[in-house]
Amino acid sequence: MKTKRIAVLGGPRCGKTTLIQHLYVEMKIAGLNVGYALEYSTDYLRDKGMIETISEQYGIYLGQKRIEDDLSSFDYALTDYATFIPYVYGRFMLGNKQRTKKEIQILKDLYCLAIEDIPNYDMIIYIPREFGYVKDGVRWQDEEVARQIDDAILNFLKVENIDYIEVKGSTKDRAKEILSLLDINYKETKELDDK
Repeated sequence: MKTKRIAVLGGPRCGKTTLIQHLYVEMKIAGLNVGYALEYSTDYLRDKGMIETISEQYGIYLGQKRIEDDLSSFDYALTDYATFIPYVYGRFMLGNKQRTKKEIQILKDLYCLAIEDIPNYDMIIYIPREFGYVKDGVRWQDEEVARQIDDAILNFLKVENIDYIEVKGSTKDRAKEILSLLDINYKETKELDDK
């Protein structure tokens, strides 16, 4: 069986990682062969500090691709990012400023990689920001910037005519809908009582 790749997308602190972890547990309980890759850029920020140049987005692309490629032995591969997102962040970083020749070339390279990689995902989920924004000490964005990134991701999906599904609600509601879309029988796990 070819690995079925599912990417959950949205801006910083919108609940992607929590959802991926919840999905992973539910799918493991259902006896499925599933693996997951968390957003490489979070580790990058923690280890190396603020992302200051667009060229660093190329390194993030390579890191994300490596950890996602490592999931090819699983039937299902979940990620709270996608290898085409560094292009979105690269454009966002440059904003409306005058671009150097080098920045233009890097952006073109990231775009080409993004377009090549989009077909690798069997399902792309977009989750809107429903729970507010809490700083985590790693990411640099405030809520306003996080919302701008949400919009940049959504605009990219629309402009490039990428099939995606928007999933709303609590983490459990979101997981239930995604599992249903994957034709996986969802049996909600019960919380253990404290005794």
